[in-house]
Amino acid sequence: MIIVGAGLAGLSAARELAHLGHSALILEANDRIGGRAYVGQIAVGEIGDPKASIDYGGAWIHGVPTNPLTPLVDAMGFRRSRSELDVPYYVDSHRASAEQTELFHEAIEEYEEALGLAAAAEENEHALAEYACGAASKIKDRRMTPEELCGHLTRTMPDKTEAKHLCDQALRLPADLTAKAFCGEAQTAIRVTRDVAEEYVPRDQRFQDVLPLVITNAGPLETSAELKDSSAFDAAQFAAGEDDLINKGMGAFVEKFGEDVPVCLNSPVTKVAYSENGVVVQAGDRRYEALNALVTVSVGVLRAKRIAFEPALPDWKQDAIDRLQMGNLQKVIIPFRRDIFRDELPNSWVLYEGDLPEEEQRLAEQRQLAAEDRKRRVMAFVIKPLGTSIAIGFFGGDWARTFEGQCKGEENGSGPRSKSGCDDLAIKATTTALSRIYGEKQVMDSIQSDEIHVTRWSLDETSLGAYSVPQPGHWDKHEILRRPVGAGEGGEGTKRLFFAGEGTARAIYNGSYPGAYESGVEAARVIHAGMIAAPGRKRD
Repeated sequence: MIIVGAGLAGLSAARELAHLGHSALILEANDRIGGRAYVGQIAVGEIGDPKASIDYGGAWIHGVPTNPLTPLVDAMGFRRSRSELDVPYYVDSHRASAEQTELFHEAIEEYEEALGLAAAAEENEHALAEYACGAASKIKDRRMTPEELCGHLTRTMPDKTEAKHLCDQALRLPADLTAKAFCGEAQTAIRVTRDVAEEYVPRDQRFQDVLPLVITNAGPLETSAELKDSSAFDAAQFAAGEDDLINKGMGAFVEKFGEDVPVCLNSPVTKVAYSENGVVVQAGDRRYEALNALVTVSVGVLRAKRIAFEPALPDWKQDAIDRLQMGNLQKVIIPFRRDIFRDELPNSWVLYEGDLPEEEQRLAEQRQLAAEDRKRRVMAFVIKPLGTSIAIGFFGGDWARTFEGQCKGEENGSGPRSKSGCDDLAIKATTTALSRIYGEKQVMDSIQSDEIHVTRWSLDETSLGAYSVPQPGHWDKHEILRRPVGAGEGGEGTKRLFFAGEGTARAIYNGSYPGAYESGVEAARVIHAGMIAAPGRKRD
């Protein structure tokens, strides 16, 4: 068994396959395991103090009580520390009052309630449209009558005029209407709920001042894409609320989790050929043969077609890849010699809104950012992560892509600030916000400029972004990406090509570690079931 990628999904699959009695070899493009689980060591405090471990990638265990990684983290000896989410925000240099903070939380509650209702409607409409499309094919094959479909549509569709229209179209199916054409009409008639998260933000006048904070916090700072580009269903499903950081970082946990798994490092896969007889995987000048291959690389790598598939992936699989996007999330990690953060609690999630300096306004115009992002910015900080004197600035969506883009051609990964100066604008934006919040003299007198670290995931050739985000209306593409591909026409036949990773995860875990973990374990079990169902096949 060949696994492409040694992130958490690939490592989880390899461990589960070993548990089930199969051997697996992971081919990894990087010189380390973990993928986007990656920890930096940052000097903070006085000379001689131990370095702090800070995650360049995902850092939290979200939804602690139901997260499958919680017991694993505990059993492996890591300590968890709860994030403080219910804290005031800052506008320019002023801390929000209790009344303003209450208004902000009220707006979030209204948004989440509307989002949940929209998600439920979207899920029901999607299921009905899928049923209608499937029924159309059955009608063409004489395995179902138009009257049967019509009866179901009439009972379930609230718009009886549209139901009658589809019934009339269904009567044409056996003769002069294709199943594909009917399916298109059914999708248009049935899926009437808008799957755009931004449309469910409350627009009451009393929320006007807090809307930029709500939109950015719920969009680019959570989904890693602008809220107007985010699926309402996907956003509503994500399980968070009780979020823990762990000592040494999630990257250290993933590294320990995979320490005994066989991995070939520095082995970027460029081609996967699959047939009824098995797979041939090309990595550099080496070829590996096996019965099956499990691909766990990022959606960004798949979209960029860094791996060639022979035969080409079927249309339904390629469409799923094309409808998923990679979001952007940049961290600017700034250590200080002492605690300058007044009474902020450790692990505090702090929002900030403020005017843009002229230099950044020009950059926003050059990069054609949305008009509302050209004068003021909303960003976030984690203050004192795990009790350290560190502030981690977060930029999401278009601003993250814009700042990271300054380093294109100069840097291709995450780490210490670039000697080329390409990170300077992102760092300046971060320190300016911190100076407005905590005082310029406090910040500038204590900052450890030589120890600033910056993430650049969109420039990393093994990820090409932070994590996956479905386009509005295409939240189901995570599940479609997860489906295995067979060796026959249209991806049917003996399943040889399997997929896992956060891009294939259920929406409850979208973009996060438990999704990668769960998808890897599930893929391993599906592969195992296929092996034991094929008499005479050797285990591999």
